[in-house]
Amino acid sequence: MQKSHPVIVNEFADSLLGPENIVFIVNPKAGTNLQRNIAALLDKHLNHRKFIWSLWTTEGPGHGFELARKAVSEGYAAVVAVGGDGSVNEIAPALMGTPVALGIIPAGSGNGLAMHLGYGRRLEKAVRLLNRSQKVLIDVGMVNNRPFFNMAGIGFDGLVSNMMRDSHARGFWPYFIKSVKAGLTFRPFDALIRVNGTEFHGKCFSIAVANGPMYGYNFTIAPDARPDDGKLEVVILKDVPRWKYFAAVPATLNGKIYEAGFIEHYSTGHLTIHSEQALYAHVDGEGFIAETTLEFSVKPCALHVLVPRPSNG
Repeated sequence: MQKSHPVIVNEFADSLLGPENIVFIVNPKAGTNLQRNIAALLDKHLNHRKFIWSLWTTEGPGHGFELARKAVSEGYAAVVAVGGDGSVNEIAPALMGTPVALGIIPAGSGNGLAMHLGYGRRLEKAVRLLNRSQKVLIDVGMVNNRPFFNMAGIGFDGLVSNMMRDSHARGFWPYFIKSVKAGLTFRPFDALIRVNGTEFHGKCFSIAVANGPMYGYNFTIAPDARPDDGKLEVVILKDVPRWKYFAAVPATLNGKIYEAGFIEHYSTGHLTIHSEQALYAHVDGEGFIAETTLEFSVKPCALHVLVPRPSNG
């Protein structure tokens, strides 16, 4: 799969720099199965004078991390996760603290981090954007020593992620249907949140701790979140009548969610959340049952990522 192809961005620059070895790690079970055509897209649209590429496929949970660690040991310049935020969460920890950069081809259900970084949702476009990408540093969020790169959450969105974990159906509509079901049955939980020297104590529907602003599909829960500012955005949805959550959905699409009357919002580098009960939680959409005390922190500039350079027009 190391083929020559006339996809050239800048012939003079490419001739000076030479090609870099880059590996694409594919999660065959991510998203809506669009990644099955990734080899043909790479063959057609990737700049083969800039990149010499390989394609590796995961065989089960945790395999993406092992493959990424192998890529680091073999001297690859970049590892591209072909999947969603969950695939990023599995692959990126092996790259933290190394010069190896993470790239993303959005083939998952939500693709929140890929969308924020400018890759969009179309695989063909994302491959082309890799040809004019640049390496930058971003922060990594931590919860009880477990990393997340886009978003962590407790409560309602944690329940939805746990429901999706065992589901074979992927994509927007399965996620939407499960969100509606969860929204009708989920019971708010009591939490004590310590952040910025203050305490918030009350019933919560959901708590989002954001390194990036959106879940995916342009649903933006933390519009001011930036993955390179050394901070996490904490968005608390307090206990209110259920219809108010559904009524606020349009506000997540236009960046106005903070204007909802049931929102508490903080920017911080550290917080703790305590509850007397075990809680539904997620990191980058991967559901799990949380411990009763969660400590969040941020590791500034902990991961190199490839992001598209702005277009010249």
